[in-house]
Amino acid sequence: MAAVTFSGLASGLDTQGLIDASTEASRATRVKPDQKRVTQLEETNSAIAELSKKLETLRSNLRSFTTLSGGGVNKTGTSSKESVVSASATSAASNGSYSITVGALASNHTFSFDTTYSGSDSPLQSDLTGSEAAGDRTVTFTVGTGAEQETVNVEVADGSYTIQDFVDSFNSTSTKARASLVNTGTPGSPAYKIVLTSVYEGTEKGLVARSSLGASLGNLSAYDENAATNASVTVTGIGTISRASNSIADIIPGVTLSLNSVGTSTVKIAEDIASTLTKVQEIVDNLNDIVKFVNENNQVTRDENSKEVTNTFAPMASTRIDDGVLQNLRDVLSSTKASGGSAVIIFADLGITTERDGTLKFDTTKFQESVSVEAASVGAILNSFADSAALTGGTIDQYTRYNGLLGVTTEANKTTISDLNQRIIQAEKQIQLQADALRQRYSRLESLMSKLQSQQSSLSSALSSLR
Repeated sequence: MAAVTFSGLASGLDTQGLIDASTEASRATRVKPDQKRVTQLEETNSAIAELSKKLETLRSNLRSFTTLSGGGVNKTGTSSKESVVSASATSAASNGSYSITVGALASNHTFSFDTTYSGSDSPLQSDLTGSEAAGDRTVTFTVGTGAEQETVNVEVADGSYTIQDFVDSFNSTSTKARASLVNTGTPGSPAYKIVLTSVYEGTEKGLVARSSLGASLGNLSAYDENAATNASVTVTGIGTISRASNSIADIIPGVTLSLNSVGTSTVKIAEDIASTLTKVQEIVDNLNDIVKFVNENNQVTRDENSKEVTNTFAPMASTRIDDGVLQNLRDVLSSTKASGGSAVIIFADLGITTERDGTLKFDTTKFQESVSVEAASVGAILNSFADSAALTGGTIDQYTRYNGLLGVTTEANKTTISDLNQRIIQAEKQIQLQADALRQRYSRLESLMSKLQSQQSSLSSALSSLR
């Protein structure tokens, strides 16, 4: 009779290969689709974060045109004598020409004691023993006036108390004046003086006075001073005004005057077309950057071969949130109009038009002509768009604020990612259990086949002995 034989070891089967194939087949249907979805959602969230940054950049550039920033076309202030006065203007400033005479500049108060010392470690009053009454060892200063006045008391301990100790004590107490040591001599033969200087200009906060001096502090009895003064400026049509600072922003609305010296100058306020154009160009660039980013991240690529078709989705192809951003911005652009204008009413009149791919085209020459013709209408259009898009509660804020539309979408994706990862973990555990069960089943099969092969060998041996 013919012998029954088995190939290979025991069963002759590649059991590990069978287990691996079964595991991979299960993973292909139960794990890999979820892993692919997790990757897609993570890429979507990264793209949303990038879109949010681009929107914030746009909002930052739009803020200069909002009502809160003065709105409208930028203004510039020019001075016929910058050495006397210079000027800067916000968009809220009115065009005009102003004759300005600076009669006096605001100044700080300086207060220096006559006694000189050889070094910062020199005793302030070497003959003090420390046993004198505290009042006799204390000097008191008042800085500022009225509600702005502060009192500074410096108590000298004894003869070892240095001039540096005095400076440190004064500075630790005063908020409106500073003490310092100034060498009025030479490096080889120093002669240090204690000098007090007010932090602020003008008489309200800047005056410094020694209001009392202890009887034992003779070295602080003599001093020189240059008192603080207010600025005096005369503006034609407004009058003469006194201010505590050389930077004055409350005389001409929207204009800040910087006083530099005594004299007369003419300040003119007019549209700053160049800087306005630069800012508008930045905004157009920001909008185009957003359009291109959305277009690139919305693409679906179709790859066909003889057997199958594969669609590859860009990060935001599966969400409509980015399309909503673009549509809302376009709605604001198309609805923004200047009331009362005759030649400049909509963005197209500013030279800003939409291309077929959704980007904006900016005709800078037409923009400059529009500002020259109807600056107020140009300003109204820019102001209206900026307020609608960039202010709190505006179009951009609805997407980028805390719990805004972009944030809600991102958090929803994170929740889905978390759920998918949990499902992947559970699926992997179940697949591993199935692999272990198969491994045990094949192990039993190998054992059984081994026994059968052993029995076959014994039977063959017995049959051979009978021949």
